Amino acid sequence: MLVIKNTVFYLFLFLFFVTFNERIIPLTIISFSDELFLLIATLIIFIDMTVQVTTQKIHKIHFVLLLYLFYQIINLYTSPFHLKIEYVLIQSFINIKAFIVPLAILLILEKTRTNYLIIKRLLFIFSILFLFGMVANFVLQGNWNLMMGNDKIEYRYGFIRPTGWLGAAHLNAYFFGLTFVNIYLLYNKTITVKVSDFVKKFFIFIIIDFLIAFPLTVRKGMIMNIPFGFTVFGLFKGGRKIIFSYFAIIFVLAFLLIIKDTEMMADTVRDIAATTNNNSDNLYIRGLMIYNGYSLFLEFFPVGAGAATFGTVLSQYNTLEVYRHVGLSEYWFSEDGLVGVFDSGLFSMLAENGFIGMLLMSLFIYYFFKFNKNRLDSNNYIIFKMLTWFAILLSFTEPVWQNGMFTVFYTVNILFIYSKNNIYRENGRWVKYEPL
Repeated sequence: MLVIKNTVFYLFLFLFFVTFNERIIPLTIISFSDELFLLIATLIIFIDMTVQVTTQKIHKIHFVLLLYLFYQIINLYTSPFHLKIEYVLIQSFINIKAFIVPLAILLILEKTRTNYLIIKRLLFIFSILFLFGMVANFVLQGNWNLMMGNDKIEYRYGFIRPTGWLGAAHLNAYFFGLTFVNIYLLYNKTITVKVSDFVKKFFIFIIIDFLIAFPLTVRKGMIMNIPFGFTVFGLFKGGRKIIFSYFAIIFVLAFLLIIKDTEMMADTVRDIAATTNNNSDNLYIRGLMIYNGYSLFLEFFPVGAGAATFGTVLSQYNTLEVYRHVGLSEYWFSEDGLVGVFDSGLFSMLAENGFIGMLLMSLFIYYFFKFNKNRLDSNNYIIFKMLTWFAILLSFTEPVWQNGMFTVFYTVNILFIYSKNNIYRENGRWVKYEPL
């Protein structure tokens, strides 16, 4: 059994490596690597369920997952649109890919020095490739974009939109937001959680995050400031919460005052305003997806339009009826598929799953938190919560739960957290500490 677990574990890491390097590795498998690790993850979870059923004890997270899948079948027949069961079921798993995959790999993870060393080296390789791609992009400018297969070169905030090693500016922001905070906090980890240390790190991170947002040319990485700030707020007791809140508000207001005349601020205000109407002539597709996703959620309350119908890759194979139903301009449909309709994972899922489906999905994520809380030391769980809430908040503007690249970034960082579980920094060295 140990050999089987390790073999599957190494297969996961190999597929992560292939997915991370999909722009470079000239293999046919790269087109399906993230689908493959999702399939393997799903099989692992169902095998684990089967074992639990034979022992007449099933974990709550698995029970909720079964309810969620059963609901998708019901929703298939309650939807007013013509749906295909195979796409509905596949999309149901894709919608929570970012949680399904780490759950499965943690179920088979053997906590050995060798496995943890491989995890550390994998994240190190990813970080080196990321930094190399960013430096090469800024040195070679548009030539690097062309080398990476991008025929469209864009500029924002005075910087070229970098493809880096990952092939897209938004992927750079995902990776930076997850990996920098993870390493930044883990390598300053002590047995006693010092609130003052977290406060200092929080304000330093805000500054770094803002400065790095310009060369990355995306604002998405700055969303990490929200879970980071609430984490620090939660560490305070009593009146100190109020004092921290005042300082944080003053800091944020001063920060907004500094950037109020920047292009970044103007873009943000314009984008927020564009989410409140259904003007299909508006070229801000994310606003249209958010608006129409919420409208569908209300119209088909409480069941939703059905999986693989709105804002997902598979909707182009399942049905396009929903886009026509809301009057979304055919401008967004092209010979290459649906353009830009994957820009809000949360509102896509709201439209597809309705209130009942989102309630079950929320329960699944709640038990995912519990699953990790029972396995991590208190310090590492804090970091885990920050990374996971970053993924949840990003889903407002990005389909990160369904994104194979984000799933790789997120899962490898979660594995790295586990590799540093119950060990702490003392005089520059890692020291083992087993709780009583």
